[in-house]
Amino acid sequence: MISPRYVMDTSVWVDFYLGNKQVHDLVIERLRNREIIVPSVCAYEVALAIDRRISEEHIKVVVANMREQHIDELTFDRAVAASNYRHEKKLAMADAIVFATAQFYNATLITFDRDFEGLPNVHLLKPNT
Repeated sequence: MISPRYVMDTSVWVDFYLGNKQVHDLVIERLRNREIIVPSVCAYEVALAIDRRISEEHIKVVVANMREQHIDELTFDRAVAASNYRHEKKLAMADAIVFATAQFYNATLITFDRDFEGLPNVHLLKPNT
């Protein structure tokens, strides 16, 4: 097994399940190889977004697919680190947790969220126009 070295932000997970080809092509092999670290807060955000944008029936499939990756439960130390990133980088709470997770694992954060622009180890995707 390849060690996980990528964190997918909620925006990437949702676009993957909405059928975005750009995202699919970028992450499918990483998902198959279980190279993705899933911050536990993403489970909440993704389930909520899938329920709103696709359907409640799809949540079980999406969550099952996420569980196949490396799940990172929010620890006390990571929560404290996230609070520091929230303050220093002006990130929203969930974004700070996702960023703290990526930093802890020295992983690349893949995202569409421009709030991460300019931060280290961030692969910022451009939305399809």
